[in-house]
Amino acid sequence: MSTLRSGDKQQPLWQFFWRFAIVGASGVGVNQGMLYLLHYVLGVPVAISGAMAIETAILNNFTWNNLWTWRHRRNTPLWQRLSRYHVTSALAGGINYVTLLALTALGMEPLWANFIGIGLGVVVNFVGNHYWTFGK
Repeated sequence: MSTLRSGDKQQPLWQFFWRFAIVGASGVGVNQGMLYLLHYVLGVPVAISGAMAIETAILNNFTWNNLWTWRHRRNTPLWQRLSRYHVTSALAGGINYVTLLALTALGMEPLWANFIGIGLGVVVNFVGNHYWTFGK
């Protein structure tokens, strides 16, 4: 199994991924909760509420990944990590958003379409953040 240096410790890649996945699960809750609140409760159109929900989840996930997942790999200033994280996550979020719009246009319920979009962005998000945002 592949290992990477993290401070003075060796950590297998899967340990980073599982922490990332746990943080991501919290992001799914934030994303879905915001979409529900904005679209179903407040009546904001899916095109707007979906984008707002995704952005809220990106900021939630950066906070927890920075504090926990890659806590030993904070070798660049916070603003640089946040910028890189946002670019990488925005790319994954773009995949999420296009999927949400495409599937809802085909008649799928927005919460299910959003969930599928989230799943499609996971690999891009992990790889980009592991090797670029929090890379050594």
